Amino acid sequence: MENYLCVDIGGTSIKYAKFNREGARLGAIKSCQTPVSDGANQIMPALIRIVEQEKTGVAGVCVASAGVVHPEKGNIIYAGYTIPGYTGTEIKAEIEHRFDLPCAVENDVNAACLGESWLGGARGRGSVLCLTIGTGIGGAMLINDKLINGYSFTACEVGYMQLSQGKFQDVASTKTLIKQVASRKNIDANALNGRQVMEWAYGDDAAVLAEIEQWIENLVEGVVNLIYIFNPEVIVLGGGLMEEEAFFKPRLEAAISAKLISPMFDTADLTFAKLGNEAGMIGALHHFLNQKEAKKDDDFK
Repeated sequence: MENYLCVDIGGTSIKYAKFNREGARLGAIKSCQTPVSDGANQIMPALIRIVEQEKTGVAGVCVASAGVVHPEKGNIIYAGYTIPGYTGTEIKAEIEHRFDLPCAVENDVNAACLGESWLGGARGRGSVLCLTIGTGIGGAMLINDKLINGYSFTACEVGYMQLSQGKFQDVASTKTLIKQVASRKNIDANALNGRQVMEWAYGDDAAVLAEIEQWIENLVEGVVNLIYIFNPEVIVLGGGLMEEEAFFKPRLEAAISAKLISPMFDTADLTFAKLGNEAGMIGALHHFLNQKEAKKDDDFK
C-alpha cells in the first residue's frame, strides 16, 4: 500500500506525518517552528529538510500551506503580513525537482475543509463552510466536494474581510484574544497561550470572560456575513481554541441566532473540526489523490 508524507505549513508551526491512501496516520505527528523573520524566507529550506528526513517509503508529498496557493502549479501566489517573504515560493516544482517525487500543494484552510468533508465533522455534507481560527483566520467553501477557488484562487480569504472593528483576523483571531487578555492581565502576550486563557475562563475570571464575550461578538459578525453570502449546510470551526467545543458552541450558536436578521437564515449546522491537528494533512492527501486521479483520466483520454 502506498504511503504519503503530508505536511501542514502554518504561521506558527510546520506539522508533518506519514499517512496511507485511506487517510490513516502511520506514526506520530512531528513538528517544528515555522521559520519566519523579516529577512530571507526559510520555510522552503525547512520543508526540504523534512522531506529529506522522511522520504523513505513515500510515494508522494502532500502539502497544505498558509497563503494563497495555485492548486495546480503548487506555488504561493500571495502570503500576507503574517508570513513575510513567502510570496512566490515554488513548493511543488522544488520538491519534485529535488526528490523526484510527485507533490501537490493546497491552501491550508482549503485542505482542512477537504479533510473534514472527507473523513471529519462534515463527512457526507454537500455545502461546507470551514473557518480556522488561529494566528489569523482562514476560510474555505466546498460545494459537492469542489472548492470555490475564485478567478485568481483568492476566494474565501475571509481574514481580510473588513468588519466594523477592523479586519476579521485582526479582531477575531486567537492571537487577538490572547493579546486582549494579556492587556487586561497586564502581562506579556508572548508568555500567554489559549490554554491558559481557557483555564481562567473555566474558573469564571470576570475580566477574561468579558474579553471572550467581545471576541465572540467580533467572530460572529464575520460568520453572519458569510452565512448571508454562502448559505452553507454546515459550518466547521477549527483551530486550537475551537477544541473547547463545550464552552464555545452554545455561546456561538446563541450569538449567531441573535445577530441574524431573521430565523430563516439560521439554518446552518454549527460543528467543530473532528480531525484536530490532522485536518490539513488529511486534506492535503485528499487533494493529492484527486489530482492523481484527474491526471490518470487526462492520460486515458
